[in-house]
Amino acid sequence: MRIVDTKGQLCPAPLIAAKRALKETAEGESFIVLTDNKTSFDNLSRFLKDNKAEFMVIETDGVWTMTVNKTIGDLINPKVEEYCPPSISHFEKGNYVVAITSDKMGDGDAELGHLLISNFIKALKDLDKLPQHMVFYNKGVTLAIKDSPVIEHIKDLSKMGVDIHLCATCVSYYKLENSIVVGTLSNMYSIVEIMASSGNVLKP
Repeated sequence: MRIVDTKGQLCPAPLIAAKRALKETAEGESFIVLTDNKTSFDNLSRFLKDNKAEFMVIETDGVWTMTVNKTIGDLINPKVEEYCPPSISHFEKGNYVVAITSDKMGDGDAELGHLLISNFIKALKDLDKLPQHMVFYNKGVTLAIKDSPVIEHIKDLSKMGVDIHLCATCVSYYKLENSIVVGTLSNMYSIVEIMASSGNVLKP
C-alpha cells in the first residue's frame, strides 16, 4: 500500500501530498498518510471528509497514521489552500534574532545544559512570533549536524521561515563541512550585520 509520509511538514504541504495521492489512487483503493503535526492532522481530516474519502486513524507517540480509502472518482473540493488558516501565528516574525553559541544552555551541569538547549529550541516553534534569524557560532554549529538531538526542531524552524545562519569558520574548525544538514554558511561580517540590524538579540 502506498505510504505518503508528511512527518515534519507543515500546512499546506501535507494537504498537497494527500491531494496528489487521492488523484493518483483508483476508486476503491487505499493509501496511508503519516503526519506528526496536530494542525495538519485536523486539516487533513477536514479535506478528506469534504472529498468523501473514508479513513481510519491510529495515533502512536505523536504520529497520526491515516488509512484512506478513495470512494469517488473526482475530488469535490480540490483547493487545499482553503484548509490552511489564513493567518498562522507561527509564520509571523518578531524583530529579534536568536544567537546560539554553544551546544548547551548555561554554565552548570553539562547534561542539564544539553536538555535545556533542546527544550529552548523546541519552545521557539510555539511562540506567537518567530525570530527573523537564528545564528549559530562557536560550538553552537554542532547543533546543525545530522546526528544532533535538536536537528529536527531546527529544520522545522527553517521550514517555518526562520533564516538559519552558521559561522563558516566554526564549521571548518570543527570539521563539520560534510555533516551540516540545515542552514547557510555565513561569514562573521554577515552574522554581525544580522545581529546589529535586529531590534533584539536573544542569547540562551
